[in-house]
Formats: sequence, C-alpha cells, structure tokens
Amino acid sequence: MKKTLNGAVPGILKKGQISREAARGFLDAPLDDLLREADRLRHQFYGSRVDLCAIVNARSGLCGEDCKFCAQSAHHQTGVTVYPMLGREEILARARQAQKVGARHFGVVTSGRRLSVDEVEIVCETIHALREIDGLIPCASLGELDTEMARVLKDAGLSRYHHNLECAERFFPRVCTTHGWRDRLRTVGAAKAAGLEVCAGGVFGLGETWEDRVELALALRDLEVDSVPLNFLTPVRGTPCEFLPPLAAEDALRIIALFRVIVPRAEIRIAGGRELILGEMQRRIFLAGANGMMIGDYLTTKGRKPEDDLRMIEQLGLQIEKG
Repeated sequence: MKKTLNGAVPGILKKGQISREAARGFLDAPLDDLLREADRLRHQFYGSRVDLCAIVNARSGLCGEDCKFCAQSAHHQTGVTVYPMLGREEILARARQAQKVGARHFGVVTSGRRLSVDEVEIVCETIHALREIDGLIPCASLGELDTEMARVLKDAGLSRYHHNLECAERFFPRVCTTHGWRDRLRTVGAAKAAGLEVCAGGVFGLGETWEDRVELALALRDLEVDSVPLNFLTPVRGTPCEFLPPLAAEDALRIIALFRVIVPRAEIRIAGGRELILGEMQRRIFLAGANGMMIGDYLTTKGRKPEDDLRMIEQLGLQIEKG
C-alpha cells in the first residue's frame, strides 16, 4: 500500500483531484504515510496559517427534525436548554468576545428546519451589525435555505453559509427521517447560487462505514465547498446515539487526512467532539491536514478554553489567520 501513496501529492496537484478508486485505496494505507501526504497538501495550500471560527447558539432547542445525534431535537428527551432568538446586542457581545480570542469567522446558528420571514429580517439586521466588527467575517447556519432567502442574507452582508450534509446519502435515512439528504443538497446549492461561500461537512461516529466517509468527502469535493467542518460524535443522553462507542483517536486522524486528500483545496476545519475523541492528540490535527478549528463552546456542549487552543497553536509554530 505504501506504493499507492508514493507521489500522491504531485498527482493530486496535477489532476486537481483523485479518483474514487484511489480514494478508497487510502483507507488501508499506513496512517503515518497518509498523515504525511495530507500534511504536504495542507502546507501547499495553507502554509502555516490556522483559521479559527466561533459560533453562538442564537436559538436553542425545540427543533422538529429527528436527527438522531442532536440534543436540540424535540423528538429526544435530552434536557437541553430551550430559548428563543437571542437579541442583537447579546449576539454582538459574543462576537466581540470571539474576535478577541482570535476567531476570524463568527457563525449565528439557530435550531429548527428554517426561519420565518420575520426571523430572517432580524438575522439580517444582526449580520449588518457584525460587519462593523473589524476583522470578523459573519457566517450563519439557519437551516433550510432557498435562493431568495440566500440572496437576502448575502445583501445583508453575510459571507458564508453553513449547512452540513452530515453523512453519505445512502446512510442518511439512518440519521434523519424528517427530511432527506437531497433537501440539504438543495440548501447548499441555493447558497452557492446566491454567491455565498459554503461551509459543509459532517458528523462521524454515527455507525457509518469507511466507504460512507469516502462518499461524503467525494460529494463535498464535487460541490466545491469552501470549508469542510469535521465533527466527531459526542453521545448525548436521551438521543438514539447515547450508547454508541466513541471513535478511536487514530480513526479521527485518518478521517481528517482522508478529507484533506480528497478535498485538497478546501479549508478542513475541526469542530465538535475533538476534545472527547482526540484528547492530547489534538496537536496532530494539523499534521493530519486540518488548517482550521472551532474555538470556544459548541451548540450544546462545552469546548476547551480558547487560551489552551491558542497556546497549542503557538507551540506548534503555526500562525493564526487574521481577518
């Protein structure tokens, strides 16, 4: 298998992508060899720069969708904190705090399938205000999106829309039954059609196969998304995923490297679950090909202290990307 990796990076750079067969070949490659190739690609496209992002859970809980991993679904009894849309000043305060600790992208995230027209207007006013924070790029994750709504958000100053595909299409019915994978694909298409950058990735550790992971990476590559957030399942009590075994740290690193190799030019951003799954091995995410990371808290779970992440980045000799 080492022969498969020999010269992989020059081939990817020359052709722009690898074939489905070659991507599958990386599944059995020695991990150290795969990490080495992924790190070379990261350095080729992003050098020593690390892009940091942060989010605010701007509306929490009572989501009508039944995504089996999600603490905010009304279908599960998780005891998650429920509250309506936060006010603009509260969101702006969270954004300023995130910017102070190095976040370049800041995402406004809401629970639920989609926003009402009135809620979109409120979010647009907030996005316009976020534009006034020097060095901060406003992002949003607001559920389903049509082209008209995407254009309204774009006109308000939104730069990037986040909407995960979550997993491969064939595995999706085991993750959610209240909407389909193609619905998510349409939202990504609407955001792209409006001229927004797109952040789309998935969650790993749901019981998917390695083949499913490759298929998700290939789908994101074909969509030409700008950023790929990789999340590792943190089992939440009360969800159907409560008793799923955690991913092995080595598998998480292999997933990161696979996505860098298959989607070489996109930002590979490590998000939820990294603390639980990787522990002290978080230092290796950049060697595995990642060039971005979410800092601070997640939607319903606590993250690591930002100063610990900043210290890790400095110790690795990497530089934080500035807005």
